[in-house]
Amino acid sequence: MKYTFFILFCITLCCLNSCQNDSSHSSESNGVKSTYSFAASLDQDTSSYIPLYLHDIPTDVNARNTTTGIFGQFTPPDLARYQTQVLTKSIWTFEFYVDNNASRPQRMAGTGQWFQFNGDGSFKGGHWQHQTHSGGWSINYTTKHPTLVIDSNVDGLDAWWEIQGITDQQDAMAWVRVSDSGVGLYRKRIQGRLMELSDRPTKEQFAGQFNFK
Repeated sequence: MKYTFFILFCITLCCLNSCQNDSSHSSESNGVKSTYSFAASLDQDTSSYIPLYLHDIPTDVNARNTTTGIFGQFTPPDLARYQTQVLTKSIWTFEFYVDNNASRPQRMAGTGQWFQFNGDGSFKGGHWQHQTHSGGWSINYTTKHPTLVIDSNVDGLDAWWEIQGITDQQDAMAWVRVSDSGVGLYRKRIQGRLMELSDRPTKEQFAGQFNFK
């Protein structure tokens, strides 16, 4: 009888360990870091909807082929184009975005995502002080609005973004993610406002906007 009890105890212990390991989006997922460790809001609901900015981070964020995805070869953009000149002059950071499926805490936590576009057609992307992915970019000028094509080494971040507005001061832009582009894991239409920064964003810069801590 005591051996039976011991076996049941071991089985229960294994089950508990398994549940703890599967529970919730820790900062490590199969050895790969995740943005959950620094971007997720504690009170946001990710069981019914996972926002765009929550994803695994490649072990080598600058690698072309990773466990989270792959990007193609860089295509140098036309540096004579206005949109290209604006994109490559600064770090562009999401001040906020409109996502009707996201809760308010989720929309708040989406602030601070950034892109740094390079003249050779490569980019680095991240959230707050962290770089979380990289890849290639180009602009499609055959569409109604010039469309920014993002090809990331995190496949879930592949997307087409319409550049629908740039301020006269070139310090802010309005993007709309194309819902039927056929790229990326998410097809939802999202509107975003991006602001120009000279360095990667910090939570302190947006503390007054959302009471970030």
